[in-house]
Amino acid sequence: MSEQAAFQEIDDAVRQDDMKAWWNRWGTFVVAGAVLLIVVVVALVGWRQYDTSRRAAAGAVYSASIAKIGSDQKAARTELEQQATSAPEPYRSLAALAAAQLLDTPEQQISALIALAPKLTPEMSDLALAIAGYKSVDIGKLDAMSSQLEGMTALDRPFRMSARELQAIALAKKGDIKGARAIWEEISKDATAPAGITQRTAAMLTLYPAPAEAK
Repeated sequence: MSEQAAFQEIDDAVRQDDMKAWWNRWGTFVVAGAVLLIVVVVALVGWRQYDTSRRAAAGAVYSASIAKIGSDQKAARTELEQQATSAPEPYRSLAALAAAQLLDTPEQQISALIALAPKLTPEMSDLALAIAGYKSVDIGKLDAMSSQLEGMTALDRPFRMSARELQAIALAKKGDIKGARAIWEEISKDATAPAGITQRTAAMLTLYPAPAEAK
């Protein structure tokens, strides 16, 4: 055996001894860490699959309840109220919004929607208030929502156009046609306004012409 080969053999033996010592000290932790990683990955994949199936099931139940509104409103309301306490999001919030609108009178519906709003996500909260606002128009309760509507008009709020439309309607009902038209004209020039609101705005501008200027 050459001198170089002998040194190589000795070096390999030392490395093996070092590896054995290192493994004896840390091997258990390495195995435990690998097992833990596998468990976490499997659990995460399993949860995602479970969550997806749970949401799909909740969506089907929600849709079935909504479909009953025309034929059996009482049953629909009962089911939706149950889903509002137990379904995964977003169906829990959607069910709560739908159930509130199935109460017996507009006043009860409006009160329920306003009470529900603080319990929802910001987007769903604004939706609840917007629905309550539109329901308030016909029963003369829109003024009572002025503070909520004002808070919804910021540029980053999802239903700000609905809030502005409702503010214009409130002004028109008070006889402030000039103020109402100013808001409608603002909405008509905004490219981000939803098509439905834009169409209603155009109709209102026609229905409420600008007041004649006093001479």
